[in-house]
Amino acid sequence: MKKIVLPFVLFILLGTFAKAQNVRIITDTTNIEDIIIDEVTVKSPKEMPQVREVPASISLISARMLENNEIKSISDISSTVPNFFMIDYGSKLQSPVFIRGIGSRLGAPSVGLYVDNIPFSEKTTFGFDFFDIERIEVLRGPQGTLYGRNSMGGTINIFSKSPLYYDETNISVAAGNYGYFNGNINHYNKVSDKFGYSISANYNAHNGYFTNEFNGDPADDQYSASGRLRLVWQVSDKFSLENISSYEKSEQYGFPYAVYDTENSSAGDVNYNDESGYKRDLFSNGLVLKYRNENVELLSTTSYTYYDGLMDADQDYTAAPIYYFHTGDIQNMISQELVLKSVSNVKYNWLFGAYGFYQNMDQQTTGDIYTAKMKQDIQSDFDISGLALFHQSTINDFIIENLTLTAGIRLDLEKDKLGYSLASAIGDAPLNTTVEEDYEENFTEILPKLALKYKFNNSLNTYATVSKGYKSGGFNTNSSIDISEYRSYDAEQSWNYELGFKSSMANNRLYFDAAVFYIDWKEQQIDVPVPGGRGNMKTNAGESVSKGFELFVKARPGKNWEATLGYGYTHATFIDHVVSEELNYNGNFIPYVPRSTVNVGVNKVVEFKNGFLDKMIANLSYRGVGKHYWNLDNSNYQDYYGLVDGKLSFVSGKVQLDIWGKNIFNNSYNSYYFEIAQLHKSYVQLGKPASLGVNLKVTF
Repeated sequence: MKKIVLPFVLFILLGTFAKAQNVRIITDTTNIEDIIIDEVTVKSPKEMPQVREVPASISLISARMLENNEIKSISDISSTVPNFFMIDYGSKLQSPVFIRGIGSRLGAPSVGLYVDNIPFSEKTTFGFDFFDIERIEVLRGPQGTLYGRNSMGGTINIFSKSPLYYDETNISVAAGNYGYFNGNINHYNKVSDKFGYSISANYNAHNGYFTNEFNGDPADDQYSASGRLRLVWQVSDKFSLENISSYEKSEQYGFPYAVYDTENSSAGDVNYNDESGYKRDLFSNGLVLKYRNENVELLSTTSYTYYDGLMDADQDYTAAPIYYFHTGDIQNMISQELVLKSVSNVKYNWLFGAYGFYQNMDQQTTGDIYTAKMKQDIQSDFDISGLALFHQSTINDFIIENLTLTAGIRLDLEKDKLGYSLASAIGDAPLNTTVEEDYEENFTEILPKLALKYKFNNSLNTYATVSKGYKSGGFNTNSSIDISEYRSYDAEQSWNYELGFKSSMANNRLYFDAAVFYIDWKEQQIDVPVPGGRGNMKTNAGESVSKGFELFVKARPGKNWEATLGYGYTHATFIDHVVSEELNYNGNFIPYVPRSTVNVGVNKVVEFKNGFLDKMIANLSYRGVGKHYWNLDNSNYQDYYGLVDGKLSFVSGKVQLDIWGKNIFNNSYNSYYFEIAQLHKSYVQLGKPASLGVNLKVTF
């Protein structure tokens, strides 16, 4: 198999050796500092400066936590963040995220993703490799007022490292079982107090965990190469600009799906005859301009994302020649956001914003249905455009002292167009176009938000929030859908009611965060089998409810000790989803939503005053995923399972050696389940087995 190479590695190395001998301005982050542990700012320009000041349930994952827990992708933070779950498909083709039960397996995501303020609007772009990451923010609950489209369940903000705050070069290599290899180079150069640049490159390879018994080849080996270039220029005391460009090329071979015996709850071998794989090119660029004076701040974010994906799939996943499909997908999206907000107003703060985007997606699917001697060619051309206006006001000491009122509203307008055609042929006959249709849908929504926060003191506050969530409708393009009533599906809406509590105690060495929520969900978009056809499509359920709570505790019981506990509980069920007199899902649990998520972590730094070693860092974590169902009738499910991860790091000067393990006790579980109704078969993606590895990192 052809492996990806990094054409820009030489350029990175030249930049590394040409770097001036500047003094590093970032101190060692491997130690657990004895400071106020929740005194952390939110980097999103739309939010208040400190976590405890934001009336919302937020989880922050720092660079130190990413490193200690070997977090390399969004899927790795499943269960690390309470009530956060991402299905592991075994490929980057689909990366569906669920927060508080809100999510989407097919179609557009229900959770927003921003990388350096650049919106990523499709799940096909979510599964990228982490490197050069400074922090991650996960905002739970609808964020539609400030973030708009696709943020019905919450928003993930990811930020890379800025060369104005880092001035170093680090090179790392990692190797592990199953042929795992990773190489990473990051070069940050603060040329002056006003200008800096960073160049990063990452290469990742893995031989896969599973074997296709049909030919003996790996069923899930993958390779990827990534790069990021960031320029930051503080033009003046009031004006700054930065540009961030990133690119990733990925290749994955096969899909490790095995036929599943539902009666005996056992999986067979991965065994299919047609070669399968997924290739993807992903590029993004963002230009961020900021003007700030003593009264206001103006932020402009202009972004462009490009996606080119190609999938070949033996879609019956058996050794028999039944189905084979080839799908190519090209997406282009441009967006512009303007945010104007007040600065340092003690009594009243305000924010106004405007957002516009245009997205084009061209998709072609060609298929062979061997059993019917049929060929198909499906063309889908999507044009999606949108405009939004939003505002948020915050009044401090509202009515009484220490009571803060936050109110926001957003007007969201969207137009979706689809050009669809289906051509088919039997035997050796030429393709004949049988369906050629154009569709157009308009969506308009007003999204309000209201929050009250009461601050007892600098270490304790409580809040109550009411907010509306929304996701626009869309179109089904499955080849089996030839009846117009199934072509489109409606928008969905939700009302989120949340009560939260944030506190730091024990002389600021104990941080406690808790929230309870209730979500009333109308017209939920769900995945159902195509009536009388192949595959799945989206339709709307009547009403659903998701309710639960989150708890997060962080403690520093002693010097260089840190312990964390995160727990999330979600009870998400259908309230009104009656398909027919014979088919009623009322009271059933919503698929793919774990009843609970658990995370327990302990971190200890041991310092050595004399000798070769400076310090040793030990990190141990436990991640639990609660029972969740795979289908609407709740007949198949995955029971609770827990995984133990560990890492031991040795630091000597500017060299660090790590030994790590994931799923150390090799617990077995199913990470994904699906059914093919026409074949009367069920399939599973088995969870990843125990993996071990070592890292070596050198910093200059």
